[in-house]
Amino acid sequence: MKLRRTLLAGSSAVAAMIAATAVQAQTAPAAADSTQLEEITVTATKRETNLQDTPIAISAFGQSQLDRNQVKDVTDLAKFVPSMAINQQGDQGAILITMRGIGNDTAYTEVADPEVAIYVDGIYSPRAQGAAVLMYDVDAVEVARGPQGTLFGRNATVGAVSIRTAKPTLGDYYGNAEVVAGSYNRLGARFAVNLPVSDTFALRLAAITERHDGYVDFQRPPTIAGINPSAFVTDGKKYYAQDQRSARLSALWKPNEKFSWNVNVEGYQDTGAPVIALAQNPRAGQKKWSALIDTAPVSDRFSYGVRSTMDYSISDKVGLTYVTGWQRVGGNADSDADGGILGVTQPNGSLTQGGFGENNTVWSRNDAWSHEIQLKSQGENTVDWIVGGYYSHEDNSIRFDIDGRDGYRDGPMSWSGSFIQAKRTVESKAAFGQAVWHVNDRLRVTAGLRYTDDTKQDQGGRNVTFNGLSSCLLVDTAAHCNAGIFGQDRGATADQLLALLGPGYSIGKNDVKGSWDKFTWLGRADFDVTDDVLAYASVSTGFKSGNIEDGGLLANPETITNYEAGSKIRFLDGRATLNLAAYYEDFKGYQVNQVLTTFKADGTVDKSQVITTNAKGAQAYGFEAELAANLTAVDRLQISATYQDTKLDELTAADGRIGPNDAAHAVQLKGNQLPHAPHFSGTVAYEHTFELANGRIVPRIATHFESKSWLSYFNQGAPDQQKSYTRTDVTLRYEPAEKPWSVEAFVQNLENKNIKTGAGAAGVPNYTPVWTAVYQAPRTWGFRLKTKF
Repeated sequence: MKLRRTLLAGSSAVAAMIAATAVQAQTAPAAADSTQLEEITVTATKRETNLQDTPIAISAFGQSQLDRNQVKDVTDLAKFVPSMAINQQGDQGAILITMRGIGNDTAYTEVADPEVAIYVDGIYSPRAQGAAVLMYDVDAVEVARGPQGTLFGRNATVGAVSIRTAKPTLGDYYGNAEVVAGSYNRLGARFAVNLPVSDTFALRLAAITERHDGYVDFQRPPTIAGINPSAFVTDGKKYYAQDQRSARLSALWKPNEKFSWNVNVEGYQDTGAPVIALAQNPRAGQKKWSALIDTAPVSDRFSYGVRSTMDYSISDKVGLTYVTGWQRVGGNADSDADGGILGVTQPNGSLTQGGFGENNTVWSRNDAWSHEIQLKSQGENTVDWIVGGYYSHEDNSIRFDIDGRDGYRDGPMSWSGSFIQAKRTVESKAAFGQAVWHVNDRLRVTAGLRYTDDTKQDQGGRNVTFNGLSSCLLVDTAAHCNAGIFGQDRGATADQLLALLGPGYSIGKNDVKGSWDKFTWLGRADFDVTDDVLAYASVSTGFKSGNIEDGGLLANPETITNYEAGSKIRFLDGRATLNLAAYYEDFKGYQVNQVLTTFKADGTVDKSQVITTNAKGAQAYGFEAELAANLTAVDRLQISATYQDTKLDELTAADGRIGPNDAAHAVQLKGNQLPHAPHFSGTVAYEHTFELANGRIVPRIATHFESKSWLSYFNQGAPDQQKSYTRTDVTLRYEPAEKPWSVEAFVQNLENKNIKTGAGAAGVPNYTPVWTAVYQAPRTWGFRLKTKF
C-alpha cells in the first residue's frame, strides 16, 4: 500500500508538471530570435533514437556540451546529472558512482562489482579505472538512470554510463586541437584528426594528456628524540597529482550500404598520485591540504584494449550487429594509508599503536573480454524488436600488501598482510529480447526480458597475515618482527612469502565458487500527449549476482524493482526542453561492503578483510528534472535538479572507523539514510553571448548545490557527513569572427569549498578516533586555447 501511495504521488506530481508545461508548449508565441536546441541521439535502446523521443530517464551530452560544462572525466559528470554522485578511491585510483542513492564504495577491485555499469562503445568495462575515466573525442556520453536489466544487464542495477567514442567519417579530412594550462602547474593537450583513406575506408586518431601537481603539501618531520626524520617524505610528487595520457586509433570500413565495421584500439597510462584521506580537523599549525607523509606516492597504472562493432543489413527490415572487445587494466601503486593523522606521539610521549600504514598494490591485472550479438528490426514497423545473446569473461589477479607499524615507518610491527589472488574469474552468460508495439500513432507498449547466469570463482587465492607473536609487540630487533611485508619478493607465492617472513605469519585460503541466475524484465508504456509532449510509465527489474569473498565465503545476490513515471517536453518552438521523472526503487538483499577487523585483548589487530554482507533491503524514491533552453539567440540556460529520499532496511554491522567492528560491537542500522544521497541537489548554468565587431565574448557561470548528505550508511554525525554547500565554476570565452579558434579562462570551485566525498577515521581501538576525509579538488584556474582545421 505504501509503495502504491508513493508511486501515485510521484506520478501525480509528474502529470501535473506535464499538463502545465504542455499548455505552455501549445500557447507560447514564437520568438523572433528563435534558436533550436541541438538534437542529441542516444543508444540506450540498442538503436539510435532522439533523446526527446526516448522514454527513459537519461542525460546525454555531446562533446561540445562536455567542453562547455568543463567535463574532462567521469567525476565532472555528477554536477550535471540528476541523482548522480561520485566518490574517489585512493590506492586503486578508482571512480565510484552512486545513482539514486545506490552505490558501492568498495567496487574497485575483484572484491566487489558496481551497481552502475560503465560501457564504452557498447562494451562493459568491469573496472572504473582506465581509459573510461577520460572523456575525449566522443560522440556522446549517456547516463541512463534506473535498472538497465533487459538490454544491458551486467551490473547495471541502478543505471549505466555509456561513452560513445567519435567514429571516423568517409570523405572528409578535418580535426581539432587544444592546449590547457593553469594552477598547480596544470598542462594538458588533446587533438583529433579524421583521415579519409578511400571511398570505403577512414581512420581517426585522437590523443590526450592531462597533468597537474598534487594538492597536498608535505608537513615538516617532527623533532622528537628517537624519531628518525629521514623516514618522512618532504619533496617530490605530491598526493592528488594528475598525470594521465591516452591515445585511440579508430577505423571505419564500409564496403557497401549493407555492411559497416567500426573498430578502435586504445591505450591509457596513469603515473599521477593517489588521493589520500586528510584530517578533517588538522592539528594546530597545519593546513587542511597537508599531511605528514612517510610513504611516497606511486601510481603506474595502465589499460589498453580493442573494441569492435559490425553492422549488417540482412534486409530492409532486419539487421545484425556483433559487438566484441577485450581490455586489460593493471599496474601498481603505493600509498600512505595513515597520512600522519595521529602524528608520532601521544600526549604521554609514547609511540602510538598502528600510527603508520602503507597500502601497496604490488601488481594487479584485470583481463576482460565480451561478445554480444543482436538481431533487430529496421525501418518503420508495427512492432520494433531486438533479440540477442551475451557472453563475458574476466580474469582478475592482484597482490595487495598492507603494512602497519607503531608510530611511524621505523616503528615496531603492528600488523601486516599480503592478499594474493592468483586467479579470480567472473563468467556471465545472458539472452535477451525486447519489443515495442506501436499501438497507434501516439501509443507504444514495450516489453523486455533477460536471463542472466553468472559464475564467480577464486582459484588459489591466499592471504598471508601477521599472527601477532607477543614478542613482536615490543620494540624488538628480531628480523621477523620488523621486516614487514613491503619490500619482499614481488613475484613470491604465498608459501614462498611465508618462508621469507618467518613464524610471525600464517596463510589463509580463499578458494570458493558461486553461481547465480535470474530473469529480469521491463514493462513500459509511452504516449505522445501532443507533438511536443511525451509521457511514459514503467516497471523494471535489475539483478547483481552474489559475491565471492576471502576465506571461502559467499554473499547473496541483490535485486531491484523500479517504478517510474516521466515525461519529455519540447516548448518555446523547439528552443527548450524539460525532462521529468519520478521513481521508487525497492532493493532486496542490498550488498554492503565493509572492512571487518578483529582485535585481540591488548588492542592489536588479529585479522582484517573486506567482506560483503546483505542488508535486508533498501528503498529510494525521488523526483528529477532537467531543463535546457535557448532563452534568446544569445542566452542559454541549463538546470538539473533532484529531490530524493533513501532508507536502509535491516542491517546489523559495526563501524570499524570508531571502534572494533566485530560482532560484539554491531548495531542495527535500519532506517538510516544511504550515503551520497542528499535530499536536494542540482546545478544551474547560464551563459550570455556578447556580440563584438570582431567576434564574441561568452561568459558562463554554473553553480552546483547540495543539501547535507551522509558519507556512510552508519550516519555517524557531523564527521560522517558533507554539509550543504554550493560550488561555482565560471568561464569566459572569446571567439573571433570567422576564425577557427577560441580562447577561454576558467575558475573551478570558485568558493574554494572543502567538499568531502568519503569519510574515515584513524586511531581505533586504543584512542579517540581522528576523523579523515577524501576531498574534491580545491579552487583551480586555467586557460584553454582551441582550434579546428
